[in-house]
Amino acid sequence: MAASQSIPAWLLLPLPANADTDAALIATVEQHGANLPEGFKPLHDALDQVRALATYEPAVNLANGLVWSKLESLLSAPDPTPRLALIKYARDHMPERACARVLRRLAKDPDMEVRRTVTRAVRTAKILEVAIPAKKDGDWNPTGWLLLSDEKKFTRHKPGTRTQERNKVPILTKLAEVRKLLNIKSSKQLGFFLLASDAAGGPYTTHTIPKRDGSDRKICAPKKQLKWVQKQVLKHILSKVPPHPAAHGFVNGRSTVSNAAPHVGAELIVKFDLKEFFPTVHYFRVMGLFASLGYAVGNCMFGTDDEANQIAPVLARLCCYTPDPKQWGTATLPQGAPTSPAISNLVCRRLDARLTGLAEANKGTYTRYADDLTFSFQSADGMKLGRFRWWVDQVCQQEGFVVNQEKFRVIRDSQRQVVTGIVVNDALRVPRELRRELKAILHNCERQGIESQAQRHPKFNGNVPAFSQYLRGIAAYLNMVQPEQGSAMLRRVNELLGTAGECKDETPDEKAGDA
Repeated sequence: MAASQSIPAWLLLPLPANADTDAALIATVEQHGANLPEGFKPLHDALDQVRALATYEPAVNLANGLVWSKLESLLSAPDPTPRLALIKYARDHMPERACARVLRRLAKDPDMEVRRTVTRAVRTAKILEVAIPAKKDGDWNPTGWLLLSDEKKFTRHKPGTRTQERNKVPILTKLAEVRKLLNIKSSKQLGFFLLASDAAGGPYTTHTIPKRDGSDRKICAPKKQLKWVQKQVLKHILSKVPPHPAAHGFVNGRSTVSNAAPHVGAELIVKFDLKEFFPTVHYFRVMGLFASLGYAVGNCMFGTDDEANQIAPVLARLCCYTPDPKQWGTATLPQGAPTSPAISNLVCRRLDARLTGLAEANKGTYTRYADDLTFSFQSADGMKLGRFRWWVDQVCQQEGFVVNQEKFRVIRDSQRQVVTGIVVNDALRVPRELRRELKAILHNCERQGIESQAQRHPKFNGNVPAFSQYLRGIAAYLNMVQPEQGSAMLRRVNELLGTAGECKDETPDEKAGDA
């Protein structure tokens, strides 16, 4: 079958010797498979009716391919209903390996009912995969995927003023104090901010920008008033808590340069990428972060009553976005809010600590820049890459992140080793292509004028001020990475543009807005 041949072999059930294809059944499967998630129930029922017949395996293999082709959209649906249906389908009709992949992805779902359903499925299904134990001296089986996901408590953190004092954050015991700290005028205005959406005139606006791979990145930008409130949260609370030393993105005093520097001269560099980094940090994880700082969770529901004590839920909701304000608890960290970078770093503190320990146990070094994880090893002798990759993947899953397997890279010292855009083989260097581009542009500008080059550059189309800023940015970036070459280049740019700036003051971070 053409559809079955195009999907992974481990997604297919073995065909019995008497396997038969029923054209009517195949047509039914195609019809319902094309209408997922609404088609899950009739698809499930149609397959159940023929489970004991020779027509089952060909039909279920086709169905598995159709379900798998829509897996990412099913996993990212704001309504948990499609994910609950997917769990039931995977448990009843997918091979063990495929079922395990679905359950593993949903073990840290933001919806509590989804997590409970996964927990029941993992404990009843016969899945033989190995996973890091959830607790010390635990079993090395799929229950390790369920770390803390089946606990009845909303949070394991102990709230109170002592914890707040220890974390050096403002003392907040009721919502009236939150409103005062953030200068929110009234409970009604707080309620407007808690809509956390662009729907129905909410406090957000949304638009898309293209990613490097050609797909769209959704930007959820808070409107002016909410943005100001989020800046107060950043200033008074989040900035008081230091991120892990391995985190270099969105941290004052750190940059792509500090992220790349520890990996200079390594024999082996291993790179991972986290899939959907900001959207993976959902409302409950943000609430857990504020709870870890000592702020009360209360009944876990955000509200506007000045005397209420649900500080953590309200702060979390103020920093999250949801496309549908009626879907309680579905909000995630928005790309576009001033609080999101700091929150992502603080949520990743335990991830960074565990991966740092894993790197050190293998005599390596670890750094993270937003969603880019980099490990380097001065010696690759005895390095078992497959086992190391498994450990990183397992740790990320337990900490609620998904590794993008398509972006996994292994770079040896015989190749050009690039970390966050900087070559690190023997020293920190800007890629040769960028240096040559700047030299060529400067040469042409000096001979033909800035206007002519701004007109020729397709990105600027004659916009001289924007083109000038572009030149300054490249020169300042080169000066930051390679001061021995960059200072002279920056001086040429400043002379060309008629600006005498101090080289040392130019330290842009070109990837800071690209996470």
